Amino acid sequence: MATVAKYRLDNLADLARQMTFTPPKPRIVQLAAAEELLHAIDPTKAYPFDFVVFRITGYHPKGGATGPLLTGLALQHDLGLLIEQLSDSLDVQTLALAEPVLTIDDVTERFNVTSKTIQRWRRRGLPARKFLFPDGKRRVGFLVSSVERFFATHREQVDRGTNFSQVDEPERDEILRRARRLATLCQCCTSEIARRIARKLNRSPLTVLHTIRKHDDEHPARAIFARAAEPIGEEDRARILKSHRHGVPLRTLARRLCRPRSAVYRVIVEERVARLAKRRVRYIDDPLYHQPGAEDVVNALLAGEELAQPARPEDARVPRDLPPYLADLYRTPLLSPAKERALFLKFNFHKRQFAQARRRLEPQFARARDLGELEACWRKVVETKNAIVRANLRLVVSVARKHLRPNLALMELVSDGNLTLMRAVESFDVHRGHRFSTYATLALMKGFARSVPAMLAARRATGAATLEEVADTRNVARGATAALERDELRQMLGRLSDRERTVLTEHFGLSLEERSRDHAEPRSTPATYEQVGQRLGISKQRVRQIEQLAIAKLRAAMGQSTT
Repeated sequence: MATVAKYRLDNLADLARQMTFTPPKPRIVQLAAAEELLHAIDPTKAYPFDFVVFRITGYHPKGGATGPLLTGLALQHDLGLLIEQLSDSLDVQTLALAEPVLTIDDVTERFNVTSKTIQRWRRRGLPARKFLFPDGKRRVGFLVSSVERFFATHREQVDRGTNFSQVDEPERDEILRRARRLATLCQCCTSEIARRIARKLNRSPLTVLHTIRKHDDEHPARAIFARAAEPIGEEDRARILKSHRHGVPLRTLARRLCRPRSAVYRVIVEERVARLAKRRVRYIDDPLYHQPGAEDVVNALLAGEELAQPARPEDARVPRDLPPYLADLYRTPLLSPAKERALFLKFNFHKRQFAQARRRLEPQFARARDLGELEACWRKVVETKNAIVRANLRLVVSVARKHLRPNLALMELVSDGNLTLMRAVESFDVHRGHRFSTYATLALMKGFARSVPAMLAARRATGAATLEEVADTRNVARGATAALERDELRQMLGRLSDRERTVLTEHFGLSLEERSRDHAEPRSTPATYEQVGQRLGISKQRVRQIEQLAIAKLRAAMGQSTT
C-alpha cells in the first residue's frame, strides 16, 4: 500500500481541505494560481500565510499580508501536495486540454533521467497534477508549459540530472581508466568507485555506474567491476560501527577487516548521515533570519538580556514540602519576557541553520568535516532547548502537584510532564505575543488530563493482580514463610472496614487462619460478585465498587509505608 505524503504546514493542510469544497470552475482557477505561486517560491525565504492565501484564492485580508510566516522550503513542498490533491478532485481529462500532458515515463524518456530524478525535481518545485488519461486510469502528469518553465528557472539542477547521456568518448575513457585503477590497486567496491570518480569528474554516481556497467556488458573479458571488492556486509558494518563508538582508530579497523581505510571511513560517514537524516526539524521562521549577520544579532540579543536584570529573591523561593531533588530545580532563575524571546529566536534560528545545511548536503559526497559542522549546529539546537527546559522545570512540578493523587508518585507525574514540556518548546511560536509559561501550563494540564486517569487505571489493575497472586488456589507450603505472608496480609486487611475486608476475602478466596499441620485444608474457593452480594445483602455492582475502594486504600497505605 502506497504511503500518503503529509503536509509540513498545518495552515496549508487546512487550506487544501477548504479548497476541495470550492465549485469546480473557481477551483480550476485556484489550481492554476497555486501552480503559478509554486514557480515563484524561493525556498530560502519566508512568506506570510495571508499572502499565500491571497495569491491562490484572491481573498485579501483587511490587515494586509500578515499572519504566521511560512518557510519557503516547507511551502514549496506543501504547495506541490496541494496542487496534486486539488487536481485529483477535478477529474480533468487529458484529451480535453489544449496543451499536451506528459507522464512520468514521458519525462524520463525525453530527458533520459531516472524516475528518482523526477521525484527530486517535484520536491524542488516541478508541479504535478492528477489527470484522467485516455485509458481511463488516473495518473500523475505534467503540463508541457510547467515542465518548460521549471527547466528555464532550474537550469543547473536540470543539467546535473540530465548529464547522464552526455558522456563523450574521452570522458568515458577517463572514467574507465580511473575505475580500473580503483578496482585493482585500491580494492574499492563498486559504490565507492562510482562515488570517487563522480566527485573527481563532477558527475552523478549513477552516470558513472551506468558507464562502467555498459563497458562490462560489452567486454565481459575485461570487466572492471569483476575485480572490485565485495561490498561490506551488514555484520561487518555492525562491527565497524560498534568498534568506532568504542574509540578504535580507523587504521586498526581497516587492518582487522582487510579492507581499505576509505571503505571503513565510508561506512562510518554513512551511519552519521543516516542519523542526521532522522532528525525531525520544524522551525518557526523570522524575518531576522534572512538578514546579513543574523547569527551575530541573535547572539547579541541573548547576551544583552542575560546582563539586563538580576534574578529576584522571591523567584528562588522553594515550597516547604518539596523533596530535595526537586528543590534543586528552583536554583535555575526564571526567564524574563525579553530573554525568553531571545532564547526562542536562537532556538529556531539554529534549527533553520541545521535544516538548510542538511538540505545542501549530498550524502554520497559527504565528508567527516561537513558532518562535523552539521552536528555542531545540531548541538546548538539541543543546548538552547535545554536552557529553555531547565528554566521551566519548576512549572512542571507546580502543575504536577495539583494533579497528585493518593496512589500516584510525584516523580512519576514530573517525568510525564517533562516530556510534555519538551514538546511544547518545539511548537511554541514566540511571535504570537504570549508567554511560554502560559502556553506550557495549558499543554501540561491537557497532558495530565490524559495521563493521570491512565496511571490510576494501571494502578488498579496492578493491585488486583497482586491480590490474585496472594489468592493462590494451591495448598500453601507450611513454615515460617507462609506464616509471615499471612501476618502481612492480615495487617494490610486490618486497615479496611469489616465490609471491605469481607468483600476482598470472599471474592479472592483469602484465608487468614493458620491451618493445622496434620489437617491442612485447601483455601476457600473465590466467590463471584453476585455470590458475595447475596451473602451481604447488596447488589453485585455495589460489591465491585467496595472492592475498588478497598484496593485504592491498600495501595495508598502501601505507598505511605514505603516513603
